[in-house]
Amino acid sequence: MTKALKRFLVTSSLAFIHSSALKRKAAAVSLTPEETHHLRDVLHLKKGSECLLFDREGNECTGRVESFQEDGSAQFQLLEPAVKSSEGVLKLSVAQAIPQDRKMDDIVRKSAELGLLELIPLETERTIVRMSQDQFQKVSSRWERILTQAAKQSRVSRLPRVAPPASFKDLCSRFSSYDRVFILHPDSKAKPIREIEVDNSDHILLVIGPEGGFSDQELKLAQRAEVITMGHEIMRTDTAFVAAASFFKLMGER
Repeated sequence: MTKALKRFLVTSSLAFIHSSALKRKAAAVSLTPEETHHLRDVLHLKKGSECLLFDREGNECTGRVESFQEDGSAQFQLLEPAVKSSEGVLKLSVAQAIPQDRKMDDIVRKSAELGLLELIPLETERTIVRMSQDQFQKVSSRWERILTQAAKQSRVSRLPRVAPPASFKDLCSRFSSYDRVFILHPDSKAKPIREIEVDNSDHILLVIGPEGGFSDQELKLAQRAEVITMGHEIMRTDTAFVAAASFFKLMGER
């Protein structure tokens, strides 16, 4: 059985490299010092080792370690584009009410594992955690590390974008950017999620609130959205994120 190649994130666009230098047999790319540390000092890979390289746009390529540089980076020679797994083409963005106790770290990790296009930290009337721009800048680097690690392990080909925090009102003003918008809310009048049908070429926005759900005022503000429910059970917001995002992922792969 062939051993799976280790995967590493590159900051360059592999699509651009494929379309230019690769055709001339001179394609090369570098890993950041952080990724190089993982490659050389943690996994003990050496010059000549072959790996899978991927970028944030969903491109993958096999490559061979050519050298380790004085600045701590590693130089790779690109070999050939990797065969991508068959992933759904549905584009899923999720606006997630910010939970307490660093649970957002787990949600960020799951967003990569589930192949989300975008994750939007959301502040609602009943959201307890508020995040300033300075606080977001501080956690962004941690979330980037979490995303990268999760993408390597789960072998997804694209990293989600974690957007700056948005208020519910600001989010509603962006609804027209999506093909369909769904609000997950525990309401007996809401449509059960199992009855939803989506086109796998759509760009979907799924909005998930805090444990207390959305206020009546917020629901009126979001009249363009379709209100859906997971059922009679009341889930914690981080559980609802995994359950609902998984449903849409499966729908997009049908």
